[in-house]
Amino acid sequence: MKKKIVFLITVISLGIINSCSDKRLDILPLNIVSSDQAFSDESTVLAYLASIYNQLPMEDPSFYGLFQPQPTFTDEALNVLERQKAFIGDGTTFSWWGYTQVRNVNDFIARIPKGTINETLKKTMWGEAMFARAYDYFQMVKRYGGVPIIKIPQTFTGNNLAELQVPRNTEKEVYDFVISDLDSAALLLPETNIKGRVNKYTAIAFKSRVMMFAASIAKYGTVQLNGLVGIPSSNANAYWQGAMDAANLVINSGKYSLYNGNPDKTENFRSMFLLADNPESILSRFYFYPDKVHSWDAYYLPVAIRGPSGFGSNMAPTLDLIEQFEYIDGTSGLLPMGTPVAPVYYSNPLDLYKNRDPRLLASVTVPFSSWRGTVIDVQAGIYDALATPNKYIESMSFATLYNPTTHKVDAATGTMHVVGSNGFLSGECTQTGSYVRKYMDDKLDKSLAKTGGSSQPYIELRYAEVLLNCAEAAVEIGKIPEAKAKVNMVRARAGIAPLDDASTTLTRIRHERMVELAFENHRYWDVRRWRIADQIWNNLSGQALRPYWDIQANAYRFERKAANAQFVKTFPVSLYYEKINATQMSQNPKLVQNPGY
Repeated sequence: MKKKIVFLITVISLGIINSCSDKRLDILPLNIVSSDQAFSDESTVLAYLASIYNQLPMEDPSFYGLFQPQPTFTDEALNVLERQKAFIGDGTTFSWWGYTQVRNVNDFIARIPKGTINETLKKTMWGEAMFARAYDYFQMVKRYGGVPIIKIPQTFTGNNLAELQVPRNTEKEVYDFVISDLDSAALLLPETNIKGRVNKYTAIAFKSRVMMFAASIAKYGTVQLNGLVGIPSSNANAYWQGAMDAANLVINSGKYSLYNGNPDKTENFRSMFLLADNPESILSRFYFYPDKVHSWDAYYLPVAIRGPSGFGSNMAPTLDLIEQFEYIDGTSGLLPMGTPVAPVYYSNPLDLYKNRDPRLLASVTVPFSSWRGTVIDVQAGIYDALATPNKYIESMSFATLYNPTTHKVDAATGTMHVVGSNGFLSGECTQTGSYVRKYMDDKLDKSLAKTGGSSQPYIELRYAEVLLNCAEAAVEIGKIPEAKAKVNMVRARAGIAPLDDASTTLTRIRHERMVELAFENHRYWDVRRWRIADQIWNNLSGQALRPYWDIQANAYRFERKAANAQFVKTFPVSLYYEKINATQMSQNPKLVQNPGY
């Protein structure tokens, strides 16, 4: 046990606090700490705290796994054909009922005040535990609404089952409890901490997110089940103001800044997500190869350049998302491709994206862009005006060849591949014409683009989100100059035109969140808290961008087509809250199930 504890202390000192797949960190706190006396040993307490960090339910690359990356349940992306669910969920897809984690952190909070360790260290770790409890409860309240608030470690003695069966608190009570814990954490925590561990401003920044969620539920939600779900609308403005105030405390502290380490705007935004030291990162989970890893690159590389584990292509950005990225002058991002009758031709297909928001090419591998020197050929087929009966020649196999002289598919005499090696093929390939680029490590050797081969950090909370939280809260309460100033800081870093007063609207702020935070697991929760998911994700299939080589024009033409019908997504109103698991309901008869289940 001593060796494990020493290792954990090394890990936590380096800020390498990670997800549960590292078995060396899977030490149950109660196996480490069996008495209050143990809190006199700094190494033991740090090991306990490491396990609490380890159990934080960050929605990192390991949280959802290969088969259901969260963006594929939204309008951001689609999964590969054989793995994509035909609906957004049944109320259990995003479940997380974290009372094991809550019990562990409650135990820590109960014991740490009595510890005899260094008082400064004790205070810091106490604050970290308060943050962890707030984080755990936020992950539950944003899913279920009101849940039981439990502040002490529960223990079953054999005859006290009834007292352990706690009813749900109201949604408002849970949000207020989370906010209170974050306030307590901020008072206890130092302004700086070891990399990977939270500090005062982490708690305040996270509070801005929490209060923004509470405000949205109050303004756009409906109170049901006597407040177990929903928050009275009269509370909305106070939460919006609180979100803005918390964000401004972080902004005015000067502790964080937007990353601007590269003059190339595209490269600047892309590389930010690969840096271990980043002035924009407020809370990150760190990895190190080969001891602590994830599989982002293995899961999302284009099919023709994927690594030795296979997989790849499991998240394909939709054309709907791509066209949300504006031109740098601030005009609409609709792609200039004409119509099938009057197409726009491109000898260089990347000219389709000229003068676009640089965040597009930093976030999405668009057709014919390059990856480590390889062009990602996503040709969907050939257009031949002289072919009969169909001018569009397509295939689901890269081996299919076309003879432009005979105007026929011909394996023997064909000289042109009908479809690109990363195109619309059978099996694991893009369903939209594009691939994810954000978080992809272009310095990673292909041999390491395998399951458990990636080690880039996961940013849970960054400064740009805090600016956008402030902007959204400000516009909601009519403080347009404040909202404009904050959103324009994000747009300026991207290199696109600022908004004026008239264009600083709620719609534009929400749009900015979509493009800035794409593929960072915000979109699902944002649309859900705005209570518009059942409207915009109703019979949604997503659009694909299909490039064709036009033989007569000797150039590319692009066409907008609906993605495969199997990808239709509909969000029923019941999904505004997750379903409480049947096991939990049977174990605790005082629980009340959420509406619609």
